[in-house]
Amino acid sequence: MRRILLIQFVFLAGIVSLAAQTPEERYSQAGGLYGSGDYSGAAAIYRKLWEEGFRSRDLLYNAGNAFFKSGDNASAILFYERAKLLAPADEDIDYNLQIARSRITDRFESVPQLFFVRWFDFLALLTPTNIWAVAALVMFLVALVLALVFLTKARARGRLLSFWLAIAAMILSFLMISLALRNNNLVNHNSKAVITCSIVTGRSAPGETGNELFVLHSGTTVTVEQELGAFREVRLPDGNKGWIRSDCMEKI
Repeated sequence: MRRILLIQFVFLAGIVSLAAQTPEERYSQAGGLYGSGDYSGAAAIYRKLWEEGFRSRDLLYNAGNAFFKSGDNASAILFYERAKLLAPADEDIDYNLQIARSRITDRFESVPQLFFVRWFDFLALLTPTNIWAVAALVMFLVALVLALVFLTKARARGRLLSFWLAIAAMILSFLMISLALRNNNLVNHNSKAVITCSIVTGRSAPGETGNELFVLHSGTTVTVEQELGAFREVRLPDGNKGWIRSDCMEKI
């Protein structure tokens, strides 16, 4: 009985100690665990920080590395994908993501994305939502000032220049608003998900009674189309669709 109480006390003391730590201290602790070879322990702390709402390129990238080293390839892909949303041009993230992807079982002929959509998404992710929003507001104010100059300036040449500059500033303002909305959608409401179960069957209808359409393995990235109860309809990289259990995937 004493032994059980002692174990419970040590366990509770550990929880209290962990809760008393600041996020920075826990982040440093995770780095120390990673350096000592405790990859699973480091990954658990990184994931907990992410679940509490902390977001940074380094946190997500380090989490991906920790999961990869611990053998959890699906979670590694998940966190590399999340890191890529914050740093789309980072070569280290892209390189590690490709290595992790090379270890998954499923192979698909992907439907190519339109180049202008791909570039628009890349541009939107270069800067956080708030920065795009502030830039859009600045451009809108510039457009208003130029419009005021156009309405008050007497000389025809100056009025014409201010008119076209006001139009350009307004177009840039709307473009930046679009980029802000797209960034928010990609980072906070991403429809892509990573399969986390070792194997799961895609069916023609939600539930276990639908016809079997395909089999997916852990690490495969899919796009969630809709949700119904404990099931989600997903679209595969090759365009095929099917319903799988929601507890077998985690959204990016």
